[in-house]
Order: sequence, then structure tokens, then C-alpha cells
Amino acid sequence: MPDARHYHRIPFHANADLLIDGSVHPCELIDIALRGALLKTNRPLTPVPEQPVVIKITLADSTLVLTFGAVLIHQQDDLYGFEFASEDVETLAHLRRLLELNFGDAQRAEEEFAYWLKKDC
Repeated sequence: MPDARHYHRIPFHANADLLIDGSVHPCELIDIALRGALLKTNRPLTPVPEQPVVIKITLADSTLVLTFGAVLIHQQDDLYGFEFASEDVETLAHLRRLLELNFGDAQRAEEEFAYWLKKDC
């Protein structure tokens, strides 16, 4: 089955906190895309599919924190895949720049962002 993915994931390791029903769960960011992220945990978590959660990703050597509203879309062992449901303008701008830098191709990042805008408008 071909991968119908429109958003390319980039491997990106960073510390993250997952907020579920007011509880904070430390996680590791494994990869990120314009529409979601894959997190790894050291212990089982309790989110259920489509339950709103908050993901806070702290970039290394920075005070910058990317904050997303998200929902769980898949889970396997200690890996949890989340789709972003909301983000503020500043977080989106930083994510876009992060993708540009990691793609090594600003045009590719621009194409994904344009596709995202077209799908969500």
C-alpha cells in the first residue's frame, strides 16, 4: 500500500511534555511534521483516540517551547502518534522554520505549508 502522506516527517529528538487531563507526562519527541508528532514514553499513558491533549516541545539550547493542541491517532508499545489540532501563530512560525532547516529545502517546506493552508481553509 503506497504512503499517501502529504506531510513529510523529520527525525527530531527533543524533550516534550504531554498534558492529559491536567497531568504532565515527560516524553521524547521522535519525529515531527506539519500536522503531527511521534512521542516516546517510559511508561504507559492514558489518552484515548480523539481525546484532546496538549503537547509542549522544548527545543534544545533554547527557551523556545512549541505548544500544540493534539489528539492521539495511533499507539504502538511506547510510541504515541498525535495529530495537531491547534497551535498559535508563533508556534506555527517556529515549526515552519524548523521544517525548512531540516528539509534543507525551503521550497519543499513552502509546498507543504501551502498544501496545509489549502486543506484547512
